[in-house]
Amino acid sequence: MDKYNDREFSQSNLEPQTVADHRLGMTFFLFFIIMIGTSFIPEKTVLTWILINSIFTFIFLGILFFLWTNYKYDTVRYYSFQVYIMLMGIVFFAITPIFKLLFGTIYFWILLFSTLAIIITSHFFKNRTARSFVNKNHKLLVTILSVYMMALIVIGIFLIGIMHINEAPENAGVSILFYFISFLFMVMAPMFLVRPDEVEKLKH
Repeated sequence: MDKYNDREFSQSNLEPQTVADHRLGMTFFLFFIIMIGTSFIPEKTVLTWILINSIFTFIFLGILFFLWTNYKYDTVRYYSFQVYIMLMGIVFFAITPIFKLLFGTIYFWILLFSTLAIIITSHFFKNRTARSFVNKNHKLLVTILSVYMMALIVIGIFLIGIMHINEAPENAGVSILFYFISFLFMVMAPMFLVRPDEVEKLKH
């Protein structure tokens, strides 16, 4: 009996480890669709921003590949990193239109420092954010985000209409809406950096 158990244990050790699918193609396609769309806002700088966004796309993919080489046998951890990179990439592409419109004004710097503050703060509170999603007793943040998303739809339609009536800069309303949407990802992305064992503790 002991020999049988030893043989079974040895065979289990010889089984190949599960390797994470790096999903670089899927990530590239997602980034490509988003970055092409945002590069056209405003249209007069489209060629410059296609080049800039393409560079950042390959930087994000390079980081993702580096993480895959280090965590490809830890599938849960790697997929968490992958979602984090994808969300932060979307944040970058989504916020650039409003910064392009505000460049050269004091509002550019106000928005820049405010955005950095939001991103840094959300990383400090990543455990609390994760708890709100995995712990059934802490659902306040989920409720707030749900209301926020519904409000975005109403605000977005209203904002685009107002911008059109007042002859605001081209695509100003869409740029602002993109920024509001990216705010959700700024808050949510850092929770994917929480280690799986820590997530289990947050469930209780």
